[in-house]
Amino acid sequence: MGVRWDRIFENEKRQFEKMTAQEKFAYFLLLQYGSPYGWGKENPESSDCSGAVCMALYAATGLLIRTTADDLYNRVFTVTNPGTALIRAAFFIADKGTAVHVAGLVNDGIILNSQEPGAQIRQLEDIARWFTRQGCTLVVRGLDPAALRRLAGEGKTVSGLDGEWGRYFE
Repeated sequence: MGVRWDRIFENEKRQFEKMTAQEKFAYFLLLQYGSPYGWGKENPESSDCSGAVCMALYAATGLLIRTTADDLYNRVFTVTNPGTALIRAAFFIADKGTAVHVAGLVNDGIILNSQEPGAQIRQLEDIARWFTRQGCTLVVRGLDPAALRRLAGEGKTVSGLDGEWGRYFE
């Protein structure tokens, strides 16, 4: 007897459609668990840190952007007191104020960290310790939905979408 993957994924799709945007964001981050790191990529098979967050934002909101960790920090995740109700991301800020890494929050203190060798579910404090030793500061921010809509309307794709995007998204 084998697993009926088609039936499982039909049920999964129905469950996904009932989720809130915050739940969809966390769920899609979790779907990326174990995928290999791919610089400049943003698809379920391989992504970099900002690609993983941009892909989860698209799954959660239907708004497509593809940009860098620093641009996400400065233009999309600008809510400085995010609480627990918003889509949130953790940013690691270098001494010159540039966000050099981003990880989407799955839950309080839990992130999807897409970094060599691949995407892992980690405790934020563990990753923060490593980045602190590299001279970075941790900042957690919430999504500004209006900013995301504005950038998506502008067609914000700094690095362009990788070629595999079309296999997974419309």
